[in-house]
Amino acid sequence: MRLPRYRFGEFELDPASRELSRGGEPLSLPPKSLDCLIYLIAHRERAVGRDELIAAVWGRVEVSDTVVAQTLLRARKRLGDTGNRQAMIRTVPRFGYQWVAATEALHDDTGRADDARMKAGEASPVPAVPDAPPSPSPSPSPPAQASARRPRWRLVVAVVLLVVIAAAAMGLRHWQGRQVPVPPDDTTLVLPVRVTPAGGETGWVRLGAMEYIANRLRRAGLKVLPSDQTLHLSVQFDDAVGDGDLARLQAASGARRIVLPQATQDAQGWRVRLDILDGDAGQSIVAQADSPLAAAASASDSWLKRSGHHDAGDGDAPSPLTERVQRIDAELLAGQLAAARDLIEAAPPEQRADPRLLVREGQLEYRAGRMDQAERLFSRILALPSPPAPEIRAKALMGQGAIAIRRQSFAAAEAHYTQALDVLESTEGNGIEDPALLGNAYNGRGVARVQQRHMEAAIRDMGLARVAMQRSGDYVEAATVGANLGRIELLRGHYPQALQEFDQSIAVFERFDVRDYLAATLMAKAEAQLTTVQPAEAVRSIEQAAAGIERIEDAYLASRIRVVEARVELANGHLDAAAAIIAGLDALDRDDLQAILQELGIRLRVAQGRTGEAATLARESLSTDDQDISDGLALAAIQAALRTGDSGTATAWQSRLERAAEARGEDGPVSSAVQLSIVRALIHQTNGEMERALEAAAEAAALAERDGSPKMRVEAGLLRSRLLAEHGQGDGAAAILGDLDTFARSDYGVAWMAFTLYQRLGEPAMATSARTQLEFLRGERDIDTEPLL
Repeated sequence: MRLPRYRFGEFELDPASRELSRGGEPLSLPPKSLDCLIYLIAHRERAVGRDELIAAVWGRVEVSDTVVAQTLLRARKRLGDTGNRQAMIRTVPRFGYQWVAATEALHDDTGRADDARMKAGEASPVPAVPDAPPSPSPSPSPPAQASARRPRWRLVVAVVLLVVIAAAAMGLRHWQGRQVPVPPDDTTLVLPVRVTPAGGETGWVRLGAMEYIANRLRRAGLKVLPSDQTLHLSVQFDDAVGDGDLARLQAASGARRIVLPQATQDAQGWRVRLDILDGDAGQSIVAQADSPLAAAASASDSWLKRSGHHDAGDGDAPSPLTERVQRIDAELLAGQLAAARDLIEAAPPEQRADPRLLVREGQLEYRAGRMDQAERLFSRILALPSPPAPEIRAKALMGQGAIAIRRQSFAAAEAHYTQALDVLESTEGNGIEDPALLGNAYNGRGVARVQQRHMEAAIRDMGLARVAMQRSGDYVEAATVGANLGRIELLRGHYPQALQEFDQSIAVFERFDVRDYLAATLMAKAEAQLTTVQPAEAVRSIEQAAAGIERIEDAYLASRIRVVEARVELANGHLDAAAAIIAGLDALDRDDLQAILQELGIRLRVAQGRTGEAATLARESLSTDDQDISDGLALAAIQAALRTGDSGTATAWQSRLERAAEARGEDGPVSSAVQLSIVRALIHQTNGEMERALEAAAEAAALAERDGSPKMRVEAGLLRSRLLAEHGQGDGAAAILGDLDTFARSDYGVAWMAFTLYQRLGEPAMATSARTQLEFLRGERDIDTEPLL
């Protein structure tokens, strides 16, 4: 059933074609803001909770209040509904939002132009892990918003790329080199169905019949690419796919054959035609039946027999329940969650009680944040006297596992996912239509094990998840797992493996044009390059990440990219560029960026030689809430304060760090322990307690050498070298610098210390050489100012 249009004041909103207009003139609105608008209006009879809105629009829980508020702010601005007026979108304190404008629902049976109705089903899906902006279509008309979440529902809580659990673990060794994996031989790509007439009551056929054909081929034993991944590849083309487009699709997907379905409704019923491109050969199959699915089944089985494969084996025409399931799945693929729920609720009682509908209803309840209802539905499936099909049982168990993770009951979650894996592995793939189900089950159990710090088992599960996803051809999901493994490898100190994982994932995201995850992984790579003291290499990574930032709607991700970009610019001495980025971030007026901007501001001012201003900012930053303080801000503030003789501010910052360390206990990260030892050394030095300063610096160096990153090693080494030089132990200082010589060609701080020390030791040749390297790395920095640690 076509979604109604909504009219309020001068505005009209068409959810199906995703068009907002004022007085007949189209208005642009970011996809996520449009999604929020559609959901709030569709549920205008009540207030919508924040968690429910996030689940419906973003499909996950790791979305901050700031992201939600800014998304709705864009919608309010476009509607002229300021936050103070709130004549349309009203904020419900401590709960959520409600649509309050007088609204008329228009049920237009005559429909719109066929082209507009065709676009109502288009989608631009992205992976479920972390939240993502859409992959824009080249078409000027915005695609139907399945973006920012997996259009086909994945009941898996994956390790989010931007928030990976910090823990040491044994890892797996994976791909060598930077080759992009290709799907296995004999893989098939089924494109969306071209439907005539388009739109209206038959609009669901475009994606519903595509998924039905794909599942039918899977049941016959063929490897078929996941439908949501197919949409990633096909979204750049319209329905009139030409020969050149097919060749490009075939090259991009790696599929051996491509199936182009067409469905036509006339007075005799439905006619489905399958055009199959198999290498250089091609053939066409035509079948006629009373319904689109019956015709699709007949055409699919006919082609399977002709090509030497056994057919799907059910023999019967698709039932009304089968059609309803496909209509629901079509809405899920298109991101129309409300329409999918309406189809379930309108089902007759005997269909409503079927496990296939129950599991989809449970998934929708989960996405809406209604955990108790979702749990009851999944439990009802598992308690049925006649056991459901293995795939349904596994999905119900995985649903329980996802709910347990949401409730932080990680041992229970692990048990549920283990049961799901037992079910799936016992079938050996027979009767399983969802090719990524096994991989998602492994990934879900891996997340549960990470949370319990069972790291070896968790990494093993993630590796198995990736292998399963590769085998099924779901390389976007596999790349997401790989990116998360890269973050864990980074935390374990396996830097080459981490960068290799990032590169592999980047190649896949580029191939499938998953721009948000591409940007996020490039950002993670740039952070890794800073951690490994490769600032020049980080420039290339972050520039590529930032190149598409205007198309990234997730405000949190976009701001994170800008923060890393500012750090990269500072590390390379590009102070004007860093200042511009910091000013842009400051203009956002975001509370969650305050502490980060304070640190960046201090570091920028010191690099510019404006130490007094940096010290003032360090003093003002003491008002920052404890929960927002980072070790980096504290270290920068203490150094700036000490350079202007403000020991009171420095001591106050040290006290806050000491309290934070006490609260963390032994569970704190190594970086915090290293920086606390550095701070203690700096304070002892200021107090004239040189022996105690050297002891604290040696402790920082030992921690960094044992468990820290190259960046930590450099910071601790520079501190020890400086203290020894000031204590009259030039040879000892030089020995430490010799140990850091590898970094002198990339790190400005090492080059600056080398030049200063060799001058002090009266070694002009060494000082001249160090000065040359220093000039090469300085950028726009004040060379007379000692760089901050």
